[in-house]
Amino acid sequence: MISHFSRTGRLTGLALRRDRFKILIWVLILAGLMVGVAYKFTDIFGTQHEIAAIKDTLKSPAMVALLGAFKFTNNPSTAQIFSTEMVVFMVITQIIMNIMLGIHATRGEEDQGITELVRSRAVGQLAPLSAAALELVIVNAIIAVIYGAGLGLSGMHGMTTAGNWAVGLGLSAISLVFGLLGLVAAQLADHSASATGLTYGLFGLAYIVRMMTDVQNPDYTWWSPLGWVEKISPYYHLNWLPIVLSLVTAIILFILAASINLHRDLNAGALATRPGRRTASSFLRGPASLLWRREHNVIIGWIIGIAILGMTYGSIYNTVGDMLKTNPTMQQVFGANVLHEANHVMLVNFTSTLVVLMAAVAAIPGIQLVYKLYSDETNGWLESLYARPLSRTRLFFSYVITGLLSSLVTFAGAISSLIFVGNATLDHPKDGLTIFEFWQSIWGQLPAILVFIGIAAAIIGWWPRIRFLNWLYLGLGFIMIYMGGMLKLPKWAQHLSPLGWMNKVPTHDVEWANFSWMLVLSIGLILLGWWGYRRRDLHMS
Repeated sequence: MISHFSRTGRLTGLALRRDRFKILIWVLILAGLMVGVAYKFTDIFGTQHEIAAIKDTLKSPAMVALLGAFKFTNNPSTAQIFSTEMVVFMVITQIIMNIMLGIHATRGEEDQGITELVRSRAVGQLAPLSAAALELVIVNAIIAVIYGAGLGLSGMHGMTTAGNWAVGLGLSAISLVFGLLGLVAAQLADHSASATGLTYGLFGLAYIVRMMTDVQNPDYTWWSPLGWVEKISPYYHLNWLPIVLSLVTAIILFILAASINLHRDLNAGALATRPGRRTASSFLRGPASLLWRREHNVIIGWIIGIAILGMTYGSIYNTVGDMLKTNPTMQQVFGANVLHEANHVMLVNFTSTLVVLMAAVAAIPGIQLVYKLYSDETNGWLESLYARPLSRTRLFFSYVITGLLSSLVTFAGAISSLIFVGNATLDHPKDGLTIFEFWQSIWGQLPAILVFIGIAAAIIGWWPRIRFLNWLYLGLGFIMIYMGGMLKLPKWAQHLSPLGWMNKVPTHDVEWANFSWMLVLSIGLILLGWWGYRRRDLHMS
């Protein structure tokens, strides 16, 4: 068994060197966000009056669904409010980093033939997998140290040294679980796209279980590994059990990944792939249809996955908006019509936050498909296409239009499932959202999705090596809008991203003037990318 791990240390060093820029960017973003918000929190919620104003909001079903169900004292400290608002959001972001790094270091390297080249040398069979796991451990350990030390220097009222380090270790340990889950998926799937889809699918399931149990009965949140971060309760009855559980689970997942790796062939997944047809369909003659044939499982997975997320949020509409159940005397005092209007306003505000979330998530499959043009180009998969009388214009727009349609259908499906399922759960139809508010929700954030895909097209056309900047822009923009109100960020900061260029809908009406110029901007960015793609050299490997 020792020979299976031969040269693991050397490969780990090479992996850290290979991913040094990615790791640096992720560490700066995560540590800067966590520590920066901690320093700002004393100014935001430094007095009991400010804490009391946010405490009841955090206990509402809507905020519990978004941020988690946390326990704190009757007079909570600034540190307790900080952990309630930040840890679930931060662990989700860190999990995404782990999944991206883990799958790229395993299945991504294998798809490109790099693992085969490495294994041709005196390297153990499990060395590449072990190096990927060690890379994740080292990166998460660095982030945990920065979290613990940074929180200790922030000076928040109510913080403790043990609580600070529990936050750092807890976030990193739980994130590592999902990173190693990605390594298991990389052994099961036969290419990186399937491994990524499988991992994010399990991650999404954990998120849905966490959300539903938090709203209905937080005691059952233990069934979701994502919910373990809430159980740490760093500044109120500190509990180290979730961290221990996470580390044990991580070890089990690595053993499982190693066992599968030893029993599968290189460049093949443990799960058999359905064989293709003996004769190619005429449907595959065009580049757009070929792209759809290759990526339709991923596209359909995104559409269904986000629709399920929308249904899950919609299923708690009755809990969010029904004030009559919790306040039976209010109907006698104010009358039923007034209470229905109040419930309706609560649901509209809850929906306006979710619309931004759905728009940010729906932009991801479209951007990914546009970026596939460059990855297919560098992998040499476009050589056979360009050997035929195929113009760059047709190929470019095949990817861009497919990406646009995928994001638009995903977004429309998410909003439809959210509002229609949500309205169906309500006891009083007057509380629900109207058809007009449904269409407002779709049109209100549609231009933001188009702009992000336009930016992706421009990057692919001119400078594809900086495509990570669009992901960074999307993530930071979402943080500004999603957390801007609670962190009391200035309005200009919330307007830096396309997600903040339109009014929040359906709380407000659609700004059609902004809609128009954002639509023109997205078209201009796509045409700019098309012009650059026609002019630049191709990067065929």
